[in-house]
Amino acid sequence: MSVITLRVDEFLDLARSRGHHTYEQQAAATGLGIATMHRLRSGGTASATAVASICSAYGVEFADVWAIGQPAAAPATAESAQPKHTGKALAA
Repeated sequence: MSVITLRVDEFLDLARSRGHHTYEQQAAATGLGIATMHRLRSGGTASATAVASICSAYGVEFADVWAIGQPAAAPATAESAQPKHTGKALAA
């Protein structure tokens, strides 16, 4: 399965060239939420709506600011590293 992610450096160059330096300004320009902008700029996957909104708002083609690739592996957490309790007693 492939995912769409924002090419952050290219997007930021584009947004800043339009005077949009903050998450808030970029969200207002695109009609997306601030949390969505934060997720996209942090490497999160994009929805079709986000892709269309950014391309339309900034007048760019898909390849100008988006990339298609493999999903990043989820980072291991302390909880996921611990064995799951099955409810069965272990034999001594």
